[in-house]
Amino acid sequence: MRTSVIFVTVLAIFVPALALAHGFGQRIDLPVPLYLYLFGGGAIVALSFILLGLVSGRLSKILYEYPRFDLMHLRGFRALTSNAALLPLKIAFVVILLAALASGLWGDQNPAFNMLPTVVWILFAIGVTFFSALIGNIWSVVNPFKTLYEWLEIVLRKVGITWKAELLPAHVGVWSAVLLFFGFRWIENVSLMSSDPWPLALFVLLYAAITFSCMAMFGKDEWLQKGDPFSVFFSFLSRFSITEVRDGTVYLRPPAVGLLNQSATLSETAFILLMLSSVAADGMLTTPFFQNIFSTLLAVGLPWFVVGTGGLAVLFGAFIAVYYGFSFFTKTISGDASSALEVAQRFIYSLLPIAIAYEIAHYVSILVIEGQRVLYLISDPFGSGWNLFGTANYEVSYTVLNLKMLWNAQVALIVIGHVIAVIIAHSIA
Repeated sequence: MRTSVIFVTVLAIFVPALALAHGFGQRIDLPVPLYLYLFGGGAIVALSFILLGLVSGRLSKILYEYPRFDLMHLRGFRALTSNAALLPLKIAFVVILLAALASGLWGDQNPAFNMLPTVVWILFAIGVTFFSALIGNIWSVVNPFKTLYEWLEIVLRKVGITWKAELLPAHVGVWSAVLLFFGFRWIENVSLMSSDPWPLALFVLLYAAITFSCMAMFGKDEWLQKGDPFSVFFSFLSRFSITEVRDGTVYLRPPAVGLLNQSATLSETAFILLMLSSVAADGMLTTPFFQNIFSTLLAVGLPWFVVGTGGLAVLFGAFIAVYYGFSFFTKTISGDASSALEVAQRFIYSLLPIAIAYEIAHYVSILVIEGQRVLYLISDPFGSGWNLFGTANYEVSYTVLNLKMLWNAQVALIVIGHVIAVIIAHSIA
């Protein structure tokens, strides 16, 4: 438990006063004063310690023996999740992917009037992330790359073309996903081309080529479970969600209880720390502290590619060092016979609520503001002057959010994420 709380404190110290733009769209968030994080958040986390000390045994029993409701008992849910109902949804996601790619390659190259940046950075990177963390792993159902591969498999087998896949070696873990997810965050935060339609289309095609090739070499399910960065990412997020799948049945459950079940492997621990460091990077790398370092390095002639990549990697390394250091500290003062690495792997899932809280707080304004672009892009996806659904002239409203309410909600989300992390860590301990 001390691991998570001390780690939360370190995070709070480095929270930026202002988070700026990233992959697509402009941030309009009000700055969150550092003293508000330290005083308000620290007081609430400290209070949660006192309360947990009083009810820890009963609370842990409740969390581990949580109630579940079988959603398959509901006729409407069974109909909604049947193959007949899911097929149109899968087709829709494939159509969206192909249309967005076509728009990126041949459509208007202004990001505001091109479908691809909105699909990648708003609908996928934010929308699917939020849904997976709060509701369940929708990506495992609607993944258009998986659907296209399955269709291709059917066609090739009908003409007599088959192949044998080799499983990934056990020692590989999810290291491939770690590397590819770092590449995704690099595109978002470092590349300077993240919102440019044509380069973004090439990135998507490169990802598709890697995904199809690896699914063919290692097996579809094997690669999606261990190698594909987004399948691994959404799988981790869905551990927090209110649904779970067991033996082909979908259950409704309390949130966050899926984080208690098992220790992570070394590569899974690294992936979760990358999730944390990379979402923090979008704001932290734009603070005066990092900007001064970057300016100095750029002034001596280092290219931005090296400086930005180094910043992302150093931040990842710092998170690893801090987390492992306090895992060692926890092991030492507790007298536990486990190694520091085993302690780190045992408690790593307790940090997922913090990662999710940062994801939601950081991106919710972008989803609400930039997500409005869908309304005019569906009528004119290629910037060709079409008006298919009569919404091509819709103008994005930047006043749809109450900034004061948003600011307070973001603070509350991050503090709540920290408190949930403490509760989970306490129950694991």
